[in-house]
Amino acid sequence: MDAVDQQALTDAVIKEHGLDLAQLWLEFVGLGGDASEQLIRDYCAGQCTLSPKERDALAQAVNEHCAAQGLLLRVPLSSYALFLLQPEPQDPERKGPYSSK
Repeated sequence: MDAVDQQALTDAVIKEHGLDLAQLWLEFVGLGGDASEQLIRDYCAGQCTLSPKERDALAQAVNEHCAAQGLLLRVPLSSYALFLLQPEPQDPERKGPYSSK
């Protein structure tokens, strides 16, 4: 997953659920994260980046918090692929909607 996409999705889930960043930071540290609380706030505001390890620790903290509260939205980890919906490839032999093929 792209770092920018993961940051945006992390911030969106935190805002959607109204999660407390101070509490998330404590959980983040408990999961092995070592960024300061201010750095986490800056990251969520889109003002800085974090390493994949730090991003994943924060994502895990958010996801565990959401799971404990029965909330549905989750944050993807850096190793997850983000798939975009694209139209299916067209058969080059097909001529159009009214073809007899």
